[in-house]
Amino acid sequence: MEGLPFYRQRWFRVALPVAGVGLAYLLMHYKQPKETAAGWMVDLLALGMMFMGTLALASQYILPVRTLRERQGATDRLFLYVSGGHGPIVFVRDGELVATAKELRRKGAGVILVDGSSGVVLEKGRQYSRACGPGIVFMAAGERIHAALDLRRQARSQSSQALTRDGIELKAEVSVVFALDPGETDSLPIGGGEAQAETSFLGQTQITPAFPFRPQSAFKAVYGGAVTEKAELKWTDLPIIVATELFRDQVSRLTLDDLFDPQAAESAPVVALQARLTKQVQGAALLRERGIKVYSASVGALELAESVTAQRVRSWAAHWQKQAFTTLAKADVEVERITEKARAEAQIEIMEQFKHMQEALAEEGSSAPRQEIAQKLITGLDRVASDPVTQMLISSDTAKQLANLRHWVGLPADDGELHRGETVKVIGQVTLSEDLSEVSAIELKALEAGEVELPAATQGQATGEGDMPANSGRTLPAAPEEKSP
Repeated sequence: MEGLPFYRQRWFRVALPVAGVGLAYLLMHYKQPKETAAGWMVDLLALGMMFMGTLALASQYILPVRTLRERQGATDRLFLYVSGGHGPIVFVRDGELVATAKELRRKGAGVILVDGSSGVVLEKGRQYSRACGPGIVFMAAGERIHAALDLRRQARSQSSQALTRDGIELKAEVSVVFALDPGETDSLPIGGGEAQAETSFLGQTQITPAFPFRPQSAFKAVYGGAVTEKAELKWTDLPIIVATELFRDQVSRLTLDDLFDPQAAESAPVVALQARLTKQVQGAALLRERGIKVYSASVGALELAESVTAQRVRSWAAHWQKQAFTTLAKADVEVERITEKARAEAQIEIMEQFKHMQEALAEEGSSAPRQEIAQKLITGLDRVASDPVTQMLISSDTAKQLANLRHWVGLPADDGELHRGETVKVIGQVTLSEDLSEVSAIELKALEAGEVELPAATQGQATGEGDMPANSGRTLPAAPEEKSP
């Protein structure tokens, strides 16, 4: 406090109240009976005890003390403050030292008030003295603050470039979350460690702070730092450097296809890369030796050059186009297989219908008219063609042929055909050569051979004037006479 007027000096501000009390005492004894020397000594002793007691009582409310040792330290530091021989009185908040340079130059015993998320490392001379966590720290004479520490979890990020195994450069944001190693457990039980051996004045156990503090980790972090060509490397910068180097090492072991493999969408190669990176960073021996614990490491989006990105897009497009062609080809093969299977089943069903019809005729023991046989054949074909699956497989020409056959053999029009809006063509309304061109060769041969006869009404229409072309060259067989019931 050099350079200040005397009335602003600490000794003056302390001596003035003491002198005032002494003057008041003398005035009280003025013109009083003469006292002995013993009386004066008793009065002075009482005055001194009152002064010391007042300071001791005030010290308990100046600092947030809890234990008996802290109360004694607060009293000692207050006496030193009154006498002017105290050391630094500073605060540590969020890992930052809050004090003036003049305050830090004091050499006496001082006090440090450390918040719940900070710690300090003290030196004596040029040697390590001790490391202290949250709470009140009473500095001994000659001790000084070497470093203030933040006990909270910290995050660091850095943009990093890496080369894949096939020589392609990529860029990504690497992040790491770390803190001072709190020990084997993140939270110590109440009363554990130093708090168990030190109780408050009322016998209550000291409460462990929210951020556990391990002196060994603080010592390793502060004194284990590296020195580069430009400046000293702090312990908070070390985790991101280690994470970046391990990220480059991981990328150098993989090709670009390994990182962007479309076949492994469910395995997420980038997620697997992050998992391996976190495991390696957490197990890094360098960080453990520095008293640092890593909680997680992550990699942001991988960025590629525009030319590489365009090439990857073309490659992916070709790959998925190939997959699409392969899928369509398999689908076509499957459709063909289903179609052939349906045809085979339809043929089997038709044969079964014919078989049952033949057995029924054989049991009757009488020969049915050929027209009735033809009608039963066409009815069996219609029953197969009416199946929804069969309708999806047959062509429109086949449906027309079945419709014409129904009319040729004298069967009524199918309701399904009329519902679909299809026009049923009768032979008498068109040229015979046009209808016969739509009939398969087997049915046509049957008609020419006379195995199947047309009904009389249809035959009459077919032989009408202008209905039968001259170049048809075919004569329809006569329909049998209908017997009256």
